[in-house]
Amino acid sequence: MRTPRTAATIAAGTILLPFMLGTGPAHAAGAEGNLILIGGALNENAQILQRIVADADPDGSGPARARIAVVTAASVPAATAAEAGDPAQSNAAANGLYYGDLFEQYGADAYLVPIDIETNYAGDPYVPGNAYSTTVADQVRASTGVFFSGGDQSRYVETLLDCAPAAGDAFTDCVDTPVLGAVRSVLDAGGVVAGSSAGLTIQNGADMVTGGESYEAWRYGAYAGTGVGADDLTYSPFGGFAFFTEGLLDSHFGTWGRQARMIALADETGHDLVVGVDETTALVYDRATRRGEVIGVNGVSILDLYGAAITGDRAEYVRWDYLVNGDRIDFSTLAVTASATKRSGAGTGSGPNLKRDIWDSPAGSGGTYSMVAQAKALVKSSADVAQGTTWERNPRYRTYLDRVSATRWWSTGGFEGLEVSFIRE
Repeated sequence: MRTPRTAATIAAGTILLPFMLGTGPAHAAGAEGNLILIGGALNENAQILQRIVADADPDGSGPARARIAVVTAASVPAATAAEAGDPAQSNAAANGLYYGDLFEQYGADAYLVPIDIETNYAGDPYVPGNAYSTTVADQVRASTGVFFSGGDQSRYVETLLDCAPAAGDAFTDCVDTPVLGAVRSVLDAGGVVAGSSAGLTIQNGADMVTGGESYEAWRYGAYAGTGVGADDLTYSPFGGFAFFTEGLLDSHFGTWGRQARMIALADETGHDLVVGVDETTALVYDRATRRGEVIGVNGVSILDLYGAAITGDRAEYVRWDYLVNGDRIDFSTLAVTASATKRSGAGTGSGPNLKRDIWDSPAGSGGTYSMVAQAKALVKSSADVAQGTTWERNPRYRTYLDRVSATRWWSTGGFEGLEVSFIRE
């Protein structure tokens, strides 16, 4: 088992920080700009949209306006011109119209980046070749912010990176296209890059998750690529755009019970930190200070594997922090500043009953946020442990959530220092 990190050992330099331990690139000294990492289901959340526009405003509240370049290449291509022109449809062109109008409602100008994975009809302006267009790149570079919409993050790799082919669609030896280079220049100049769902995940560095469910992750392991099986855990070793390199990123996190899948992926790929963002929630990350702030409706999970013991059939001593609106984290120390007073020790009332389908399997009957709900109920109760099992029985995995001496919780729904274990029965 690895030695748990503490604030003292980090300050003394006696352990390596998580961004140094994984296979991804180290944090870039002097990096500029903000990332706004949205876990999906933006739902036109005013707090998040206002923050994107405010961070992209070049002069605060002055006469200049934010200009958001809207990238939607993770979506499916439009089949016809009529579909492309209908904001109610779900395709790359239509999604561009939708998000462009949304940002304009919040006081920003929008540039719709006409890039897609393929051309489907005569006169289609969304074409793969535009990723290499100097005209499009210049339009992006003239923006003060960039927004990546949802879909499939692998489509962003295929459209905005120039990669050598590899077995299993794993992608390797990738370099920026001119348009991605322009996005990078917006960020490096102090602009904002926001993304929702796949638009969050693509901002990861090496070993970006590309698909899979928690149960299959533990049953079968992780595979490089994008198409091994519908529910199998897959990842891209090269990763995404590497704007965020503190740890592995995942979206729809507590919503879809993805804690177990990302612990499996982190262990497989040698990463010590996972950052999972729930729906209608965002982590605002300042690259210069390495500090993050949570905004929105739900929460952000920080899973620390540094002191964990993980084998093929169990994971133990994973530390789980769950941050909610107004909470902050310093990634250089992993210190959490809560928006309310932290409490130690037990609360009142009995602990939660055993939760069936705690990983929120698609095959099960459980609802969403099952593990988050168990954890919140535990820390506020007089109990020291809560349990849950997978819906699947062959084999079945049991989850233990343990209150330990480092566990703290606060009235707004956040907590830190809860221990998570998964054991195959």
